[in-house]
Amino acid sequence: MEKETARIEAFSDGIFAVAITLLALEIGIKETPGIHCTNADFWNQIISLWPKYFAFFNSFASVLLMWMSHHKIFRLLRSTNTFIILANGFLLLITALVPFPAKTIGEYIETDAETAAVIFYNSYSVLMCLAFWLLSYAILKNKSHLLSGKIPKESMKGIYNGICIGLVCMISILGITFFSAYLGLLLNFLMWIFWATLTYLSEKNEKHLNY
Repeated sequence: MEKETARIEAFSDGIFAVAITLLALEIGIKETPGIHCTNADFWNQIISLWPKYFAFFNSFASVLLMWMSHHKIFRLLRSTNTFIILANGFLLLITALVPFPAKTIGEYIETDAETAAVIFYNSYSVLMCLAFWLLSYAILKNKSHLLSGKIPKESMKGIYNGICIGLVCMISILGITFFSAYLGLLLNFLMWIFWATLTYLSEKNEKHLNY
């Protein structure tokens, strides 16, 4: 028998895959017609694209870890309701637009508008965390839609608490960005380590509860 959330998960997986694919399309060397490009010019252009590399890797890691958490959350569900579907839809809307802030940060780093670009990028990261918080809140407040038993509920509570901590961290990083753009960017990059650790601990805790 097909799991009731199978269609939602399949649709969500497709959105995550498209968002990750679009990120890579923003990287490329621009060739100027009529101008001879030497080997040195080529490597200089490769090096000069580092903001786009950063935007790609950081955004890729963020979307990947979001997908992993999304998969873990929906694995605990046996059915959904309108609140959960709408919250998931909002999360997918934010995910589908990730290439936009990624392209923005890649274009405006090392320009006079870099502070505004980093604030915009980190603001979007806060929005992503908020969307995930809303989904986890919708699920936690509808425990009847979780799989029966203590383990799924405890696992969801752990995920929810971790997302709350992550949301507070991202809001704090956004505040720091107003004073130091590069520090805010660095701290944003380090957040994927937090999310990876959260995912690992959540899985470890779930295995522990099984015994």
